[in-house]
Amino acid sequence: MVKVKICGLTNLADARAAAAAGADFLGFVFAPSLRRVDPQVARGFWAQLPRGVPTVAVFRDQTLDDVERVLRLVRPDFLQFHGGERPAFCRVFEMPVIRALPARVPDDLALAAAYVDIAEIFLVDLPKGDAGTLPVDVAQAAVNLPKPVLLAGGLNPANVRAIVEQFRPYGVDVASGVESSPGVKDHAQVRAFIGNAKTPRRDR
Repeated sequence: MVKVKICGLTNLADARAAAAAGADFLGFVFAPSLRRVDPQVARGFWAQLPRGVPTVAVFRDQTLDDVERVLRLVRPDFLQFHGGERPAFCRVFEMPVIRALPARVPDDLALAAAYVDIAEIFLVDLPKGDAGTLPVDVAQAAVNLPKPVLLAGGLNPANVRAIVEQFRPYGVDVASGVESSPGVKDHAQVRAFIGNAKTPRRDR
């Protein structure tokens, strides 16, 4: 069954709601972002996060000290690197890695070759769109990468089922598509997204 990562979580209530709805990964952004969670705030609720649901700490073009400062306060299960981090940087922390690959054309995915021995999962960030406008060639190339792939970019409860059925990715990732405002999850949308991602259409 497809995996679902709910990303951009900023508080315990939203994380618990995502886990209760069936999320397979809980993502917390520690990079500059509308969805950034302060590491000290995260430290306050980290021990209360639902057990058994892997946590992901997201970084983007930050220094070694920046990452280590966060890791002194919280201990995620995965590190996600979403910027220009080189392979050597990703190896330093000796933790499981999710490597994000922004991709507008299939050739953009060539970057994956440098990380295939480092990343346990690739996250392919597609251009924003809906089920009718996502770049089919990029999404198809993404799911053929030699590691599990999370598709992200423009996904929401209305289009995720079609994307999952068409491309059969390892998983999907969503942040803004299930929010009432940046960093605040709409729990009904979270439930709808996860339900639609994991439940095939019955008319097939």
